Amino acid sequence: MKAFRLCAFLILPLSLLAAGCVNDAAAPAQDKEAKIKASLEQLDPADRKLAEEQKYCAVETENRLGSMGKPIKLTIKDQTVFLCCKGCEKQAKADPDKTLATVKKLKTASADKKKE
Repeated sequence: MKAFRLCAFLILPLSLLAAGCVNDAAAPAQDKEAKIKASLEQLDPADRKLAEEQKYCAVETENRLGSMGKPIKLTIKDQTVFLCCKGCEKQAKADPDKTLATVKKLKTASADKKKE
């Protein structure tokens, strides 16, 4: 019985880590926006502007930057890229051209929405 409890104690935290990026979709919209704003405010003003232009993670494109805490800043081929969490870093670096193309699309979509 002790062995079972020990395994459960060790496996549960690992399974939570393996889940990767998890966004709390059940939180009220107002709370989400407040959390996002507070997280983006942790960036310096120049980076905050870039993150706001990108708006979504370059890997998990359904995750808003700031929804999981302070966005992760990377430089890929001399371009700044933001990710929702550290868990996305490996995938972003694995295919830099795809990551940069995604960021370009995200910025274009965000700019188009502002025009509307």
